[in-house]
Amino acid sequence: MDFLRNYRHLLLITLQGLVNREKPKIYVILTDRDMVWLNAIRNTGIEIHRAGLEEVIEAFAGYISGCIVYDPYVPDTVNVASTMSGIYNAVVVHPRDLAWTEEHGLRVVNDLRGKFGSKIEAYEWAYAELWPRCNHRLLVPMKPVHTAPLRPMQIAVRDYVVALRLFAHYLDPRDPKERQLFCKLLEEMPRNSAVLGWHEGTEHITVRLTSEHGKFVVVVTGNPYLVSNLTVWSGIEAKVKFKLPPVDFSKLGLDRVYVTFYMNDGDNVQWDIMMRDFWEDPCRGNVPVAWTISPFLVDLAPLIMKYYAETMSELDTFVSGPSGAGYWYPNVNPEYAEEFLELTKKYFQRSGLMLTEVLGEFLDGETLPKYAKELRVLAIKIGYRGMDTFPYYISESPVPIIPGTIEFSEGEEEKAYDWLKAIATVYKRRPLHVLVICVPWKFKSLKPLRLLADMISSDKELMLVNFHEFVVMLNPKYGTKLAEELLKRARGTGVSEKALLEAEGYLRAAKEYCEKGRWREASLEANKVLRILGSSLKLVSKED
Repeated sequence: MDFLRNYRHLLLITLQGLVNREKPKIYVILTDRDMVWLNAIRNTGIEIHRAGLEEVIEAFAGYISGCIVYDPYVPDTVNVASTMSGIYNAVVVHPRDLAWTEEHGLRVVNDLRGKFGSKIEAYEWAYAELWPRCNHRLLVPMKPVHTAPLRPMQIAVRDYVVALRLFAHYLDPRDPKERQLFCKLLEEMPRNSAVLGWHEGTEHITVRLTSEHGKFVVVVTGNPYLVSNLTVWSGIEAKVKFKLPPVDFSKLGLDRVYVTFYMNDGDNVQWDIMMRDFWEDPCRGNVPVAWTISPFLVDLAPLIMKYYAETMSELDTFVSGPSGAGYWYPNVNPEYAEEFLELTKKYFQRSGLMLTEVLGEFLDGETLPKYAKELRVLAIKIGYRGMDTFPYYISESPVPIIPGTIEFSEGEEEKAYDWLKAIATVYKRRPLHVLVICVPWKFKSLKPLRLLADMISSDKELMLVNFHEFVVMLNPKYGTKLAEELLKRARGTGVSEKALLEAEGYLRAAKEYCEKGRWREASLEANKVLRILGSSLKLVSKED
């Protein structure tokens, strides 16, 4: 289907929402990626039957009360019509398709042509007449127009809007009138509700306004095709538990610069869907990568989350995208932190995630320890870009704060390696930990990571580790716990008495440093225990 010229997709997607509200029955192929993901559904034993548009309309005509005609001269009426679709159980159509819908016996239940003179007038009417009848838990921004080159209006997610009776809009918070209405909607949503994206070009103001109102953002809309079939994915139950990858204790705490890769943007559910492209890359499993993912997928698409959890390699680690259950700025509304973290804790318990990223304005020594204490995470990664700095500790918390040290893009393998060599030369502290930030939109494959990884592996000053190993070396209480367990396992296994006594001494020192809050020293001592016993036992732990 030509989505730029053929608008019949509107009828199909809104019908999908009406039908799948009851149970997933319609899965729409918008792109080849939808076909790839369909295999995950097929593998559960669910039967798949192919059908064309006309056949689908005929099969599910009983779900349709009629059609709502939107006004192409006021493009935002397609969002108003989508909201009405869920309320009135009617499908949305373009005026040019009226003759076609009449052939299928669909009567017009509402015609929005000529009803509104402007975008804001349409949304103000929708706020007065439709918002009281909508589900207020989620708010959905959706681009209502085609934009060049070859980019149609938001198609994906309209089924979700219809099925859950959500309010669709494309209010621009930079415009005073539109911002006023957007804030009204935020004020009337329950606490801990989510906004599923933002108007193009307004990420930071949207996240800030959302945070101020005790809400958060889960990025689902933006690309017209991605995150399609949400009414299918959210309707298939699946239990998910991410595990931490194994640790090779013999590599820990050496006189090296430790390096691992970190893939940003996992809070964006669109990226979580696209990540499948990278997941099937032959280089995956040969390069240590920390992949960020949205905990909200437990609700939106648990089967997709399960797929990643069950197919991860020993070099893959999963981290919650910013900033927990959703994207918000903690320092904009610190009073909301406790409530948000309580919700995030539930998502982490359901998904098994034990690491998180936090983004925000002017993160301080108060916000980050709250994350460490309430979520009991093993580490907190901060910042989006490379920050030319290294892991550190805040206040009384042993949970390491891990910034990205350098940023790496495709085609910059030599440049990134030169940076790592410069870091190894200038900074004499050992062990030293360097997180290499990878922004996914700057890569076509994992080959550039593999090329850089090969350079690192051939350098005696540098050592590649998975993100779990990276964190074990930096979190003194976690490292001490693992060291104590390893020491118990080592007794009676043929490990020399000398090695055991040495390990016991380092473990005592680690505990003493922990009691004093001297986290770096505690980590160094714990690493010695892990390295000595790991080498003696030749152990690779699958500690989870």
